[in-house]
Amino acid sequence: MREEIKNLEDLLEEFYRKLNLIKKQYNELLIENERLQKENKWLKEQLPYSKPKKEVSPIKEGQDALARLYNEGFHICHLHYGSLRTEGDCLFCISLLKK
Repeated sequence: MREEIKNLEDLLEEFYRKLNLIKKQYNELLIENERLQKENKWLKEQLPYSKPKKEVSPIKEGQDALARLYNEGFHICHLHYGSLRTEGDCLFCISLLKK
């Protein structure tokens, strides 16, 4: 019985070690993704045919940013903000976009 408990403890320890490694890799990927998105945006602005940005009110700019996030597949509602939408449209998110 003690050997079984020890084996289970060893398995749990290995599981937590792997979980922590996955969390670390996930965070590194998030940081890299953000950096690449910023770089991509900057490169697009450098294109000769890119249009200069119009003056937009901060409210409209914020709404556009939320709509862009939603269209990219992320929740913008207070319940699941920032998490990926995996099951289609979210009624809470859509109600925010219509305001």
